[in-house]
Formats: sequence, structure tokens, C-alpha cells
Amino acid sequence: MPTPAPEPQMPDKAHNTDNKGRSIFSDRNFILFLVGQCITTQGLWIQKIAMSWLAWSLTGSAFWTGTIAALNFAPAFFLGPIFGVMADRVDLRRTAMVINLGQAGVSFLLMGLSYADMMTLPWMVVLAGTMGVLGSAMTPVRLSLVPVIVQREFMSRAVAYAAMNFNISRLVGPAIGGVVIATWGTGVAFMINALSYLPMIFVISVVTIHMERAPDAKSRRIWASLVDGASYALHQPMIRSVLALSCFVSLVGTGMIELMPVFAEAVYERGVTGLGMMASAGGIGAVASTFMLSRVKSKPEDFQRITIIGAFFASIGMFGLGFSPWYELAVGLVAVTGFGLTAVGVGSQTALQLTVDNRLRGRVMSFWSAASFGGMAMGGTLLGAISEAGNIQYTARGSGILILCAACVGLWRLHKIGALGRRAAVSSDAAQ
Repeated sequence: MPTPAPEPQMPDKAHNTDNKGRSIFSDRNFILFLVGQCITTQGLWIQKIAMSWLAWSLTGSAFWTGTIAALNFAPAFFLGPIFGVMADRVDLRRTAMVINLGQAGVSFLLMGLSYADMMTLPWMVVLAGTMGVLGSAMTPVRLSLVPVIVQREFMSRAVAYAAMNFNISRLVGPAIGGVVIATWGTGVAFMINALSYLPMIFVISVVTIHMERAPDAKSRRIWASLVDGASYALHQPMIRSVLALSCFVSLVGTGMIELMPVFAEAVYERGVTGLGMMASAGGIGAVASTFMLSRVKSKPEDFQRITIIGAFFASIGMFGLGFSPWYELAVGLVAVTGFGLTAVGVGSQTALQLTVDNRLRGRVMSFWSAASFGGMAMGGTLLGAISEAGNIQYTARGSGILILCAACVGLWRLHKIGALGRRAAVSSDAAQ
């Protein structure tokens, strides 16, 4: 098993004493990063719903709607671990700025094609795939940035707030996107996303970044580094369980959310305005989830419990959505689903970031990214194909049942891990 890396540069004891009782929001680095991330991720999810709606408008196909959504995430499954290794080696500041510029460029191209009325399905496939590659490169970099830009005593809270910020944007952004598309069209949605990268580029250029590296980080081969990260993750029961649950919920839960345009139009006949309302409900659920998360102690085990609780709520919302005959009830159930999915996303991400040592953080978080976004990608395509062949509400019912089963397995694993921990503690006391 890899040996832990040296701890990040820590303030001395006097500094720690002076900072006692201070809020994390007194940390300038973190405030800048949080604001920049909020703007960028909102733009990103506005663009994603624009692409989903455009795919549905061009093809009228649940399969292609799911496939276009999947292309935004699929590269993370295949390339995420490699990019995770690179995140442990590269200059985080420079890499993040280059990737953000690349994403802005693709968004401007989408805007131009949309305004020129030249958007076609092949163009969407190529550009969605390109955004997927850039996003899969950015995710381990973004997840590695937080722990190295804040003071040590603020790290656990910083990780939690950054995770909540990202996942709330994931559900609030589409709501804003629905309003934007209904009012001004998809071109404006793409323009908003393109411009949203500029504040983050500025933030990354001015924050202080301290990066701890393994002594052999650049001398080791990528494959050996991947094996180190995978071995570390597989030998940690909590990490292994969180990754598995996050992947499965993304596959059959978040993948289903990518098909909301089909629900809004084909099931309830409410168009893009109805889609915006459903997405807003998901955002409300996400905000409610943060109130629960704000009361959680900064311990990995607590966030593992949150992940399981979130899965239970997501299963209830998804299963109910599969039966709802009324649009208004469906909106409420999407809110419940949003609550659950946010808890799963934040809980799993934070549990891992608080557990993994610095030397391996990029690699392990890339596994999380591959599991979460890769599951979402495969789920969007698979569930889209199933819905194309049958009824999307039947698909939602099946998704709800499967998430419930996964949550029960997660609960059993949590109990088992806790029992092993207690047994180890007893053995240690006896040895003493």
C-alpha cells in the first residue's frame, strides 16, 4: 500500500491559536475560489440543459437525447484515471487556466452554430464529446485545488462547501437554463457558459496554491501510478463502498435526470418552460439538502451516512415519478430526487476528500469522477435506449427500485465497516 505523503505546509501553533474561532469565510483564497466556481458551474449546467433540449428538438429521440448528455460525461469514465495521475504531477494553476480557456472556446463555437442556425446532430456529437474530454481533465484538477488553497484548519469545511457549491449548481443551473432557453434561445445559453469561464480564469491566476508532490511523482510511469491509486482505493473499505454506491446511483439515478426533457415534453406536454420548472424543483431539493449537510460533522463516516440517506431519498423520488399522472406532483417528486442526488454527490465526494492522503488525492478523486460521471454517461444512454423502446415512466420505476436496493446494500456495508472498526479498536486495547 502506498505510504502517505507529507502533510501540506501547516501554520505554526501560534497561527493556529490566532485563527481559533475564525470563520472559513475569512479565508480570501477560498472566497475567491468559491465565487469563481459558482459562476463557472452555473454556466456549465446551463449549457448542458441547452444541449439536451437542442438534441431533443433536433431528433425527437430519447436515445439521442441521452447519448448527447452521455458524451458530456463518458470521457471521464475512460480518461478520468489518466487525468487523475496527471493532476498529481502538473502545475495545477496553469493546467486549470488552459482547460478553462479550451472550454470557453468550445462554448463560443456552439453559440456561433446556434445563432447561424447551422447546428446539426454530427456537430453536437463532436462538440459534446470535446466538452466531455475537457471536463474529465478539469474534474481531478478542480478536486485537487481545494485542499491546497485553504489553511489546514479550514480544509474539511472548505471541501464540504466546495462540493455543495458544485452539486447545487448541477441542479440549479438547469433551472436557470430552462428560463434562458424559453426566453432567448439556446444561443444565449451557450454564450452565458462561454463568458462564465472568465471569472474562474481570473481567480485561478491570483489565488495562492501550495502543491505537495511525491518525490517520484514525475519519474514513475502512468500505469504504475494508476495501480498505486487503485490499490489504495480498493484496500480502504470506506472508499470502496462510497465509490460503488456513487457509481450505481449515477448510473440509474442521475442518468435518469438527464432525460428530463423527455418527461417535460413527451409525458406532460409542458415544453421547455415545464422543463425549467422541473429543473427548478430539483434546485430547491438541492438547497434543502445543504441545510442537512451544514449540520454534519467533518468526519468521513458522517458523510458516508449522508450518501446512503441521499440514495434512499433519490429512490423514493424516482419511483414516485414513474407513477405520477400529474405534472404538479412530478415537480414535487423531482425536488425529492434532487435532494437525494445532491446528498449522494456531496456526501461521497466529501467523504473521499477527507479520507485520501495528499499524494494520491488526484488519482482517487479521478476514480470518483469516473464512477460518478461515467455512470451518468452510461446511464443516460442506456436508460434513453430503454425508454425509446418502451415507456419512460416504467424506466423511472425500475430506477427507483434499483437505487433502493443499492442504498440497502450501502447501509449493510456501513454497519459491517463499523463493526470491523470496533473490533480493531478492541484488539488494540487488549494488546496494550
